[in-house]
Amino acid sequence: MASEQLGELFGRIHAGFRRTLSKGALLSDPGMLALHRRLLSVDPKKLVTRPLEETRFVVLDTETTGLQAYAGDEICSIALIEMQGFELTGREFNTLIFPGRKIPAASTRIHHLTDADVKDAPLIEEVMLEIADFIGESVLVGHHIGFDIRFLNRILQRELLCHLKHPWLDTMLLYLVHTGRVGHYTLEEVADYTKVEVQGRHTARGDAITTAEVFRRIAAVLTEYNNPVDKLIHRQYELGHF
Repeated sequence: MASEQLGELFGRIHAGFRRTLSKGALLSDPGMLALHRRLLSVDPKKLVTRPLEETRFVVLDTETTGLQAYAGDEICSIALIEMQGFELTGREFNTLIFPGRKIPAASTRIHHLTDADVKDAPLIEEVMLEIADFIGESVLVGHHIGFDIRFLNRILQRELLCHLKHPWLDTMLLYLVHTGRVGHYTLEEVADYTKVEVQGRHTARGDAITTAEVFRRIAAVLTEYNNPVDKLIHRQYELGHF
């Protein structure tokens, strides 16, 4: 075995052992401690008082091994797309993730990711600094975003004893408010309503880009561009969805 392959193998074994440590063990790493402090320093009240046009949004999407964030399922792909106001900046973060467990066939049928696709990908802990750096001080956006946030918060709580404090906007809730409908609607259905072309469905990057375009169109008709973010956040709850 080549030395670089051997080094990679030992690195992955070491990363696996990290998952067996007690909660918060990574806080002994200076970089992770700095990340812990940075996440705790986020001021959501400050973020929601900015005008929409001056706000940095990060659109988030993940693909996972299953639906249960607190029952053993893991992230196997993540994408983050940056927006300034309602415009895409072109900046993004996108990576496969080694979930540390088999990807069930039922999940593969949805997102088409197999164990072979992710076997050389980093663990989520190994890219958490990059993810947190990209998110920075932003307002998060997603379709059914509570799902994605649960997965990230479980990892952050396990490794760094903290969680995301960032305000968020859910394009499905915004869609319900805009249409007056009730129920559960897929990204395809909302994209069709807003006349957004769906590309790369059930890939983290494809869904994030589609969600960003949906957000641009719905948000723009729900509130004025110079209004603060919290006005749009409050609007998403108008029909009583929590």
